Amino acid sequence: MRDVAKFYGLQMNHSGMARCPFHDDRTPSLKVYDDHFYCFGCGATGDCTGFTAKLFGIPQIEAAKKISYDFGLNLFNGEIAVSVNPRLKSENDFHVWLRNANLAVSEYLSKLNEWRKIYAPKNQWEQLHPLFVESLKRTDYVEYLSDLLAHGSDKEKKLYYKENGNDIKKIQERLEKLAAEVRPVKRKAI
Repeated sequence: MRDVAKFYGLQMNHSGMARCPFHDDRTPSLKVYDDHFYCFGCGATGDCTGFTAKLFGIPQIEAAKKISYDFGLNLFNGEIAVSVNPRLKSENDFHVWLRNANLAVSEYLSKLNEWRKIYAPKNQWEQLHPLFVESLKRTDYVEYLSDLLAHGSDKEKKLYYKENGNDIKKIQERLEKLAAEVRPVKRKAI
């Protein structure tokens, strides 16, 4: 995958990150793995032929022919078997989860930090606001998640996804509940 991406002009850093050619990308958001690519910005994903097809705006079969020709593989004899790869689906599910996890953790951490400032008690006798208490209880763990998602290895992230992925769902549900509490209730005129 990396060879194909480089051949068609994608400039990657040492960790395989590049500016995505499929949307206006100012910072690297596209990760090129050994067997596929994924953009954390626009969600584009696929294998070598998918990348080539999307890059040149051609069908997958034409992309396969192009790769075969450009790399001198002479593999195309008119019949290409359709690859069935359940691992790719599970990888795609993981990357969708990862993108949603990054968004949820970032938003929740921002709220926790905001609540810690806004609802901090003015003196020792003031009753603690529930959102201040939540920020005290949850900030360390959510900061850990933020660090893991931003700087953890793929192996660490996949292990967390497999064993604790529902924690992110709980954060998303908490954010949805907060959003519902803020929305004004529409009342019918009598």
